[in-house]
Amino acid sequence: MSYRYEPTPRETRDHPSKAAAYFVCILIVCVVAYFAWLAYIGRGTSSTTYKTHDSLAPTYTYNGEIIRWYVLIDPETNVQYLVNDRGGCTPRLNHDGSIKGVEPVYTERGL
Repeated sequence: MSYRYEPTPRETRDHPSKAAAYFVCILIVCVVAYFAWLAYIGRGTSSTTYKTHDSLAPTYTYNGEIIRWYVLIDPETNVQYLVNDRGGCTPRLNHDGSIKGVEPVYTERGL
C-alpha cells in the first residue's frame, strides 16, 4: 500500500511594490537626516549664551537629607554667589578671602 501525499496548495502572498519599499527607505533616511540637522544647529546655540549658574556637588546631612548647591553669577557685577536649595545665599570667595568675580581696585602704590 503506497500513499502519495501532495503538499497543500498555497495562495501567493501579496508583496509591497518596489516603489513602496523605496519610499519607506527614503522616508527613514530623511527623518534621520532631519534629527541630525536639529542636533547640529542646536549644538551652536549653547556657545553663544553666557553661563549664569553652575551646579556643585551636593551636601549630605547626618540624617540623610541632601542639600544641593549652585553658583549664580550676577550679570551686572560678575559676582558669584553660592545658593542652596534651602534658601541660603552667600558671595563665593577666592582662596585669599576676596569676593570671587570682583575686580581688585589698584591704587597708585599698587594695591
